[in-house]
Amino acid sequence: MLEVAAQIIICLILAALLGGIIGYLIGRASCPKQTNKCHEEKVSNHELHIDQNGISTATETSTLMTNTTNKVEEVKTVGVQPVLLSKAREGGKDNLQLIKGVGKVLEKVLNETGIYHFDQIANLTAQEVSWLDNSMSFPGRVEREEWVSQAKDLAAGVQTEFSQRVERGEVATSKKSND
Repeated sequence: MLEVAAQIIICLILAALLGGIIGYLIGRASCPKQTNKCHEEKVSNHELHIDQNGISTATETSTLMTNTTNKVEEVKTVGVQPVLLSKAREGGKDNLQLIKGVGKVLEKVLNETGIYHFDQIANLTAQEVSWLDNSMSFPGRVEREEWVSQAKDLAAGVQTEFSQRVERGEVATSKKSND
């Protein structure tokens, strides 16, 4: 009985070793040697630099890390970063949920990015919209939902049809900001 158990354990160990060797060889053969694309990993770093006025300039560094050779390649970032704030100006932040397409979650993401006020969105250039789309992972949304034109109206004190509905409590996903 003990001999049978020993033989089974030996067979299992040999099968594991053989499987590991075959798996390694197949994995190595299917990954091109020069590019090592099988082992690439994208890494993004956001750095926030705040000046004396509370205005920040953030930089995003995207790199491609290759695990097998520790090779680093720069990846081109799309767009130009807008002026971001480290905190809302005096008087508090604007209720960005008055912009159609911005709910509680997106308002929080915008605030964490450094956008607190309608005029920040109203003054975005096409390149800055592109940066915002790509850095926040919702491509095309800013332009598709016309955030810039809505923000221009709201920054000027003009109520939009959507902002009036939010103020009346008719929009379930957008409630008045508490902060």
